[in-house]
Amino acid sequence: MLLSQTSSSSLKTREKELLLQHYHKGDEIYVQNSEIWQVYRGVVQLSRIQPDGGEIISGWITANGVFGNITENPSLYRALALGDVYAKRYSAHDLLAYPMLARQFLAQFSDRLLKSQQLLTIIATSKVEDRLKDLLLFLKQEIGQSMEDGIRLPVRFTHQHLAEAIHTTRVTVTRILGDFQEQNLVYFDQDRHIVIQSLS
Repeated sequence: MLLSQTSSSSLKTREKELLLQHYHKGDEIYVQNSEIWQVYRGVVQLSRIQPDGGEIISGWITANGVFGNITENPSLYRALALGDVYAKRYSAHDLLAYPMLARQFLAQFSDRLLKSQQLLTIIATSKVEDRLKDLLLFLKQEIGQSMEDGIRLPVRFTHQHLAEAIHTTRVTVTRILGDFQEQNLVYFDQDRHIVIQSLS
């Protein structure tokens, strides 16, 4: 029991030593092998770079979530700040020194893997309308903020951004979102953030 308390105290000391790094919207967060980043505020988009230079979005990380590239070439992995992001970087040495931290991060990586597979399933859906609806529901669950009349996405997703996520065109996304708005399933607030009402 005493050993556990000492380890916990040591970890808290280490966490205070780590600098909280600030990134602006559009900044890339460079991730080296064996590094783990923990988000304290903001939303980070993760993607994989394909051989042809294209990107496949693999998920979004919000407060308390972690990300890192522990298996692949760093040049094939991209982390992008979608707004103001504050995060801390842990080294491989930190994970070895604090097994409790390593276990915590491993559990979060396992959960992230399941969510990445869920995203791939969405992309594989043949009907584009269903792809967009499922993506919005995924974002609602992942990063949505409750409001009186729905769930607001805190990141301003453009039509082009959504189109790239589900592998379709901006024109198609604009048309489908227009249909969703007419059906009172979603709307855009004054800051052009999507608010999901009764989409299910």
